[in-house]
Amino acid sequence: MAVAYVADGITPMAAAADDDDDQGASGGARRHPSPPHLTPSERVVYVGDDGLVDSAAEDVSFYENVEELTADFRHQLGLLPEEEQELSEAFKATMGLTAFEQERLDRLARDKHGTMDNFAFEKFAAKYFRKGFKAKFSAETLSQPILNTTDDRLNIKAAPLIFEAIRRFMDHGSKEEDEVPEEMRPKKSVMTRVYQLMNPYSPVNSSPSSSISTSPVITEAKISELDTQSSVDDSPTTPKNADRKSKLTFKRLLRISSSEKKTRLTKKSPSDEFSQFSFAVAGRGTDPDDPEAIPRTELDLVHYIIAHGIVKPSLRDEILCQLCCQVTDNPSPRSRERGWMLIALCAGCFLPSNHFVNYFFAFLHSAPSEVSDFSRYTMVILRRTNANGVRYHPPSWVELQAVKLRKYPVMQVGTPDGRVIPVESDPATTAWEICGNIAKTIGVKDNFGFSVYVGVQRKISSLGSGSDHVMDAISECEQMIRVEQGVSEEKSSWKIYFQKELFTPWHNPDADLEATNLIYHQILDGIHRGEYALLPEEVPKMAARIFYIEHGPEVDLELVRTRIDEYLPKAMLANSKSRDQLVKSVMLAFRAKGYANGALSTRQIKNQTVAIATSLWPLNFSAMFEALRHSGPPLASSDVILAVNGDGVFILDGHFKILLGFHYYDLVDCFVGSENDPKRSTVGFVALDGNQFRFLTPSASIVHRIVSVYLEGLRRRSRWAVALQSFQLQDYTGGSGDDFRLMQGDIVEMVDEGRRRHRPLHPSWLYGRCERTRVEGSFPSDVVYVLPTIDRPDDCFLSVFLSMEVDQMKSLPSNAKTDLILSSGTTGRHLANALDSFA
Repeated sequence: MAVAYVADGITPMAAAADDDDDQGASGGARRHPSPPHLTPSERVVYVGDDGLVDSAAEDVSFYENVEELTADFRHQLGLLPEEEQELSEAFKATMGLTAFEQERLDRLARDKHGTMDNFAFEKFAAKYFRKGFKAKFSAETLSQPILNTTDDRLNIKAAPLIFEAIRRFMDHGSKEEDEVPEEMRPKKSVMTRVYQLMNPYSPVNSSPSSSISTSPVITEAKISELDTQSSVDDSPTTPKNADRKSKLTFKRLLRISSSEKKTRLTKKSPSDEFSQFSFAVAGRGTDPDDPEAIPRTELDLVHYIIAHGIVKPSLRDEILCQLCCQVTDNPSPRSRERGWMLIALCAGCFLPSNHFVNYFFAFLHSAPSEVSDFSRYTMVILRRTNANGVRYHPPSWVELQAVKLRKYPVMQVGTPDGRVIPVESDPATTAWEICGNIAKTIGVKDNFGFSVYVGVQRKISSLGSGSDHVMDAISECEQMIRVEQGVSEEKSSWKIYFQKELFTPWHNPDADLEATNLIYHQILDGIHRGEYALLPEEVPKMAARIFYIEHGPEVDLELVRTRIDEYLPKAMLANSKSRDQLVKSVMLAFRAKGYANGALSTRQIKNQTVAIATSLWPLNFSAMFEALRHSGPPLASSDVILAVNGDGVFILDGHFKILLGFHYYDLVDCFVGSENDPKRSTVGFVALDGNQFRFLTPSASIVHRIVSVYLEGLRRRSRWAVALQSFQLQDYTGGSGDDFRLMQGDIVEMVDEGRRRHRPLHPSWLYGRCERTRVEGSFPSDVVYVLPTIDRPDDCFLSVFLSMEVDQMKSLPSNAKTDLILSSGTTGRHLANALDSFA
């Protein structure tokens, strides 16, 4: 988004004129007295002919190139450039292993002849293959890995199983026994079985590719409540009975239920997992849920092969080398083509290692002409995977069909107003990219807080707007519906939606009318389905707003009676008596609000409806993150959900009951620990009362960035501050008005530029009105604590500052380094609040 800064507002003071200096030299000017002795908590600034004399500073340094921010700048669209950057980085948190330099991969793809000359696959084979293995097709079974670079016992045991699965896939369809009835397929997903096989001891989040999600992780027990989604060609319409109360993201690959954790954390030897190793390789297993049993269906084979590479990064080169060998000099054109399909599918899920990537690109360049399209596709997808991170689920049925057809899948994405937007995708497509594409297509300028949702029959769950791969969610949907309901992946029913999930605390509905229209329709649909619950006294008011927006001022009793079913839940209209009473209440509210006069535009009322959404349904518009209480005062539950929204941070239990809540003005700071280690990363909150809470969550850095940007952003936009110490401004020139005094705990309201009686005495100073004395004046920014809030907190909260000790006040962060956004008029940063008057 483009952001404009218009220089109009706080201006640096002009230097003293030469004739003023001359006047001072002649002795005609008044001189200020020497500063008296001050207590440590008191500060006096004198204004005289020599400028400012600050009792608390050895040298008053003027800010250079101070950015002067006014109401005309683009904060109307929500975020300053630095805020937008911070939140973008938070939601696009890089996942997976360290990526290659993108330029390196581009060069390898571009320089065909140089890459082939210097990095021929045969050279790699001569150096890294075990003795007796050649870089070409083999019809023999494998008893050990091809590569000589691994001594890992699990890898040594797994390599022959993978090779057998590759052979089965490449030959699949050539025999009648390849057709497996659905009831004969494994009851567990292949992904779960491979993880159990390759990580018998590892904790759930111990994989190096553990996901950093913008939403909570849900376990198998929770995910069993969810259902699953449909083919890419289905047109999504929000299910009328969709249950969105569990707005958690889909479970990630390496996170499974606590009961399975206990199974894996036993004293069982890893070698026991392969007690029937030769039996499995021979393919004679009778139990399809045996971790070692090699699948028989086409998609299960793809999952089996690629899941090993996802779970064990050290197996990725082994898998790719096996595939490269099996497509080289393969006598069967069909088998060779299916091998190239597998190579392309692997490239969409993981990358080769640093020492193999050059040789792998050389192999791709050397592909025969009949499979050159697979080769080119693989090089493109490798660079996309490198840019967006590795996958955490193997390819979906949709991806397999797309590779067979040699096309990119096109997803149909539903919007709240009923439109369906086709979006071309690939295996690396992320929620961030989907949101950006949809916003650009439909003209949404301020797309912050819009997320991708995945609908699974009667459930809908957030995928967020970050680096989570959309195809991971689709693959997971297919597996859930197959495991839980026995429906094949081809017939699974899933849908993709684009909806608002999170507001900034200073959201302005008037800034982007297209976004506001989408949010309004989302609210309308949510109320009708009962997702957005209303208190009984709010129902008539909200219904009156909706009728005015949808039908204008010409609304009568009969129209309300016949159309009310379209806007309110059926539960509210269960019997004729309650229906008649509600209809009358809606008409009374409609007249009481003045809607019948048509004085207000429907746009104003629509903006108002969106503006109050965060206060009416804060948890429905929250980014949620699963966490464990690490330290701090005890809570009713240690397993919690952190809900971050425009109102504050709320701690929920597993049933979404609020255990603890902080408005942003309750918080002094947010910090993060062990940011580089998702398994040990913590996020902490420092409350105004001195309590500190720390929570263990793999999303700690994301929570920290969102909350920090919100706190800083609110301080930038706030007009409310509390004096940290006593302060006195004595003006001996008469140019700044009356002497201005503050006492510790005084509440100061910053005054907009157009309403000031005087100019600030310093470019870094603030100007405000003391509530106690009702006197306006200038003061240094570091003598006050600017409250992170748009609205004035209540007196009960503000009274806390009056009883604080001096040391407690000093511990609060001052505003010395924050540039406030100041308004030249009555709207500007507080325009959204003016909508309250429309109610």
